[in-house]
Amino acid sequence: MFSERIRMLRKESGLTQAQVAQEIGLSGRGYQDLELGATPRGDTLSAIADFYGVSIDWLMGRTDVREVNGGALPAPEHQIMLEAEVEVPEGTEDLLRRVISAALAAEGVDLPCEINVLLTDDEGIHQVNREMRQVDRPTDVLSFPMFDLKPGEKPEAGDEDPESGLVPLGDMCISLERAAAQAGEFGHSVERELSYLTVHSVLHLLGYDHMDEGPMKRQMRVHEEFILDKLGITREMEEETP
Repeated sequence: MFSERIRMLRKESGLTQAQVAQEIGLSGRGYQDLELGATPRGDTLSAIADFYGVSIDWLMGRTDVREVNGGALPAPEHQIMLEAEVEVPEGTEDLLRRVISAALAAEGVDLPCEINVLLTDDEGIHQVNREMRQVDRPTDVLSFPMFDLKPGEKPEAGDEDPESGLVPLGDMCISLERAAAQAGEFGHSVERELSYLTVHSVLHLLGYDHMDEGPMKRQMRVHEEFILDKLGITREMEEETP
C-alpha cells in the first residue's frame, strides 16, 4: 500500500523519482527501492508525509483520509498509572508518561485511555513472566493488551469503562535493571532504552506483533522509529552529543 501511494503522489505532482529523492533527503536508488516495496525508516516516512502534506495513517494504508489533523481537536487526557517495586531514577516517571502519550498520539488514538505500568527489576519481571505467560525467565518488557486489535486498529467508542470513561488499553511491565544493562550493551542512554521499550509495549497493546521475522516485525520497527524520531530520541542525536 505504501509503495502504491507514494507512486500515486509523485505522479500527481508531476515530479521525477530523482526530484522527490532530493526533496526528502534520499539517494535516487534509496527512493526507487521505496517505490518497489522497501520498508521506509521512521524519519523517511515523516519526511514524505510532510513533503506531500498527507497523514502517516494514509501513507501506510490505515485510512482513506489523506488530510492531516490540523490540531483542532484537543489531545485526549490519558490516565497512566505507574507502580514501582524498585527505586526509580528521578525523571523516569515523567519520561514514560510523555513517551506513552506520544506513542498513542502517533497511532491516532483519539479516546482517553488507561494504561497501568509496573516498574520492577529482573527478579520481579521474571515472576510476572512465569505467572502470566508460563515462561520461566526474566525479560526487558511485557505487554498485556486488553483488546484483540489488529495493527492500525484503534479503540472505538463503546470500549470505554462506563465508570471511568477511559478505555482500559492494558498493562505493561518494565525491568529497569534490564533496561540499564541493555543500554550499556547497545552504547546509548538508559533514557533511550526505556523510551524504546515503552513505545514497543504501547504498540503491542495496539495489536502490533513481531513473532515472525518478516513484514510484521518490519512494520512494527517502522512505527517505533517514527515515534522515537518525533520525540527527538534517536541514536544519531546521542552520537552528536559531546
